[in-house]
Amino acid sequence: MKKIIITVMILFLLPEILFSSQYHYIGRNAYVYRNYTKARENFLKDVEISGNGDSYYFLGEIEKIEKNYDLAIEYFKSAVSKKTSRKFLINSYWNLIILYEERGDYPNYIKYCREFWFKTRDSSAKQKIDSLINKLLWSDNAEAVNKYNEGISLLKKGDISNASQSFRDAINIDSMFLSPKFELGMIAYKSGNNRDTIYYLSPIAERIPFYAEVQLIIGNINFNSRNYTSAIGNYTSVLEYGFADKETVSNTMIKRGTCYYHTGDYENAEKDISTALESIKKSSEPLIILAAIFIKKKDLDSALKVLQKAESISANDPVVLFQTGSIYYYRNSEKYASYFDRLYNLVNENDTEFKKYTKAFKLLMAYHYNKKNFSRSLEISTRLLSGGNDYEVITTSARSSHYLGKHEEAIESFKKISLQNSSDKILLAGSYAATGRKEQAVEILKNLRYDQNAYSEARKNSLLSPIINGIEKEEEQKRNEQLNRTITPATE
Repeated sequence: MKKIIITVMILFLLPEILFSSQYHYIGRNAYVYRNYTKARENFLKDVEISGNGDSYYFLGEIEKIEKNYDLAIEYFKSAVSKKTSRKFLINSYWNLIILYEERGDYPNYIKYCREFWFKTRDSSAKQKIDSLINKLLWSDNAEAVNKYNEGISLLKKGDISNASQSFRDAINIDSMFLSPKFELGMIAYKSGNNRDTIYYLSPIAERIPFYAEVQLIIGNINFNSRNYTSAIGNYTSVLEYGFADKETVSNTMIKRGTCYYHTGDYENAEKDISTALESIKKSSEPLIILAAIFIKKKDLDSALKVLQKAESISANDPVVLFQTGSIYYYRNSEKYASYFDRLYNLVNENDTEFKKYTKAFKLLMAYHYNKKNFSRSLEISTRLLSGGNDYEVITTSARSSHYLGKHEEAIESFKKISLQNSSDKILLAGSYAATGRKEQAVEILKNLRYDQNAYSEARKNSLLSPIINGIEKEEEQKRNEQLNRTITPATE
């Protein structure tokens, strides 16, 4: 039944297909004999029925012959976007390139050269752009050109210092001469001098926005310097005008997406990173950035899915562990602790990496302390204290030491701070008692004597209850002695 329906449809459409082909044939015949009116009429009928790219090409040729260049351009643009015979496709591109070149419309000129190259791999399209760039870099000033050539000769001999001077001389003669600026920029770039690289290459990027190689160099410098807005412009030029391979395109999109992320444009950031992921399958870097975007957008479910994929690629990536743990913490899920534990174990011996995640490790320390995993909380607090003093970390270290029976360490930690919490004062008193320093313990307990809650808590401490009993017994004895002194004996 299905085959019958398809056959009927083909038979129904066949006359239209035949008429379309006939219109194109009649148009071609009229075109050969320069009957452009008749040719145009038939080609228009053909494209109306079939959208034939070849007919669009001939329509463009007719309008070009009759000097209707705007219309010609529109037809050639239609031809390159349709199914067109290779010969006419190539001719359509060349027509567009030439027409835009004559108009000085370089953005469209570059656009169709680039599109032509990607679609046909015809190297002449790329050569056209290179020729244009060289033309725009050059100078008509013979004296400046001679100085530039002198610099090139010196550069080939390895005399960078004198070559640089010759290039500067050329610029002094003709300040608009870009070729010596390019050479000075590349000398600076190769030596790692980013400031001079930007100084010399920026004028080139401004005047020749389609010089993708220069845009990429400046973009990377801006990116590394966190000049994200400027880097977006550079990377956009690379993507719009460059002839880069897939890897360079993907990396550029990741960097531009990262720039968008840092400037708060999360929609464009997500778009760039997602596009790059289509060609990058085994890297966790773009997934990490995409997860960060979802986190900013409060789409935590999507963020977790992306992070799980990233974890499958790179199980020990610190950022993946941190982001995943952070999401679980935000959701009040104790799963965060397992991720922060893995993160701690991973970066513990790397001071630079460790400092990045201090907040996470403080949360992890508190988690283990509350779970009475005192050995782990002490380990983490001790590591955190190696990078500075923090009241919360010190108290956790002291408490953990106390409960582990490491009373000397507990005392040393407690003594570093002014205790604000009665419970901590009780623990310190307990550690004093455990190390035989009863007088210090008694002093603390006496100061807590009028805080009924604190004193009740201290009484429950097995190390302090005997001392409290002794204090109370001593106080009772003193009261009795005082009472005896105040009572006058009876006389007969």
